[in-house]
Amino acid sequence: MTELSPAMLVAMANANRTLLDGTTAPVRQIIESNDVVVAVWQDFDQPLGMGTLIIKGAAMLRNISANNAGVRCRVTAVPSDSYEQAVALLKVLGEGELLN
Repeated sequence: MTELSPAMLVAMANANRTLLDGTTAPVRQIIESNDVVVAVWQDFDQPLGMGTLIIKGAAMLRNISANNAGVRCRVTAVPSDSYEQAVALLKVLGEGELLN
């Protein structure tokens, strides 16, 4: 079992930042290509100095947790400037369901 650390999420978001061009097309492609997508932003009021919001895969994660079963899935993170921007990503490009 591989657990995602905060450092791994930040590394994924930073790697995906290089793909962004100011439009929603690259973010949409990242979201569509993965099973679970987490928005990550710097937030010094949060533990570890970062905020996170699941923008895709909340239902999958709930099922995995409820069934206590391991499932292979593609996971990545996208950079966000703030919680508000992450919520906008969730509503516009994600699944629209808050898990956090």
